[in-house]
Amino acid sequence: MKIKRYVAADMRAALRAIREEQGSDAVILSTRQIPEGVEVCSAVDIELAAGQGTLAETAALKQLERAALNELERDAEAAAAQALRALGAQPSATNATSAAGAMLGTEARLSEPVPRLEAGADAAVVGELRSLRNLLEQQLSALAWNDFTRREPLKAGALADLATLGVERTLALQLVAELPAALNADQLQRTLYAMLARRIQVSEPALQRTGALALIGPPGSGKTTALAKLAARYVLEHDAANLVLISSDSERLGSHEQLRSLGRVLGTRVETVADMDELVARIEALPGRLLLIDTPGVAARNIDAAAQYRALRARCSALQLLLVLPSSAQSGVVDETVAHFGEGVAHGCVLTRLDEAVCLGGVLSALVRSQLPVAYVCDGPVIPDDLRPARAHQLVVRAIELARQGQSCADDELLARRYGGSVHATG
Repeated sequence: MKIKRYVAADMRAALRAIREEQGSDAVILSTRQIPEGVEVCSAVDIELAAGQGTLAETAALKQLERAALNELERDAEAAAAQALRALGAQPSATNATSAAGAMLGTEARLSEPVPRLEAGADAAVVGELRSLRNLLEQQLSALAWNDFTRREPLKAGALADLATLGVERTLALQLVAELPAALNADQLQRTLYAMLARRIQVSEPALQRTGALALIGPPGSGKTTALAKLAARYVLEHDAANLVLISSDSERLGSHEQLRSLGRVLGTRVETVADMDELVARIEALPGRLLLIDTPGVAARNIDAAAQYRALRARCSALQLLLVLPSSAQSGVVDETVAHFGEGVAHGCVLTRLDEAVCLGGVLSALVRSQLPVAYVCDGPVIPDDLRPARAHQLVVRAIELARQGQSCADDELLARRYGGSVHATG
């Protein structure tokens, strides 16, 4: 173990010097105020950082972590009390301890947000404590991740593979925790991807001989193109005279004409409706036909639109709602769309723009979390060829291919930030 003493003007500068020279594996042993500023003693175990440490050294490191946490808590308490005394306040020992503990905490509370000090407290002290907390969190996460990769190298590799696919943190930890024991590297990877595929719900194709099918989703998600593919597929397999296209999109310019053009090409009937009441009336008036309904685009956060579709589903039992999700959208947009238009609104979903996606992990994570079944996948603009029923294992294989094509790889720093706290808590 290499121990070194650092002298700096303040704690932030000292920690910066330690991090630059000894790396993120360094552990703070002690701190004290001196006339020159602050003195910090830190240590780093070179063998342990390289993955060659022993269990005794790991236990010693955890003991040093606790000592460092206690030392920083005392420093935070003293700094908070000094700042309040400078403003003429008389903080009690309970208040000072509460402020320090809330900002730095123990290992079990490192993930909690940092509350503000009392009104009027020195902003520099608040910033200093927040910086210390962030550095300490990074340090502990790196130590925990290094220890986990040494104890469970195969599971650590599995977490790295899932991070490369873009799978969200919670789902990745659940999958790795459920992995059977005594698997080699190849078996573990195949089992991991199979477990991910089994969590993706897939529904039977929603295109039936009769009924009503409405496509809903955000603007630009590909609703009209997906509807055109479904209509062309129905005409090829059944009868154009039994198909009716309905446009309820009065917001997008030229939407009605676009659907009428499609109807002329396919030889099908096209109607327009002005509101939900008229749409329900048309569905009830045409019970023996298949109705494909194009709807206006709605923003992912449009709660009112979600409530309207939920009420429409309750009023019309013959209607099926398919949520159109663009695979190329950001994960946050997909999450919000599924959260508002998934459970209780849509019966299933259609994944579009698969050919434009660079990562599918976020979309697959949202589908697993919501348990929203996938009915169709659109993999291009060609009508009706680029439309096929969804298969869970094919989606996982496509996610793996995209990750390999993009040559993306999660580095150790990212993995430590993402999984360090969790593997430390469960280790």
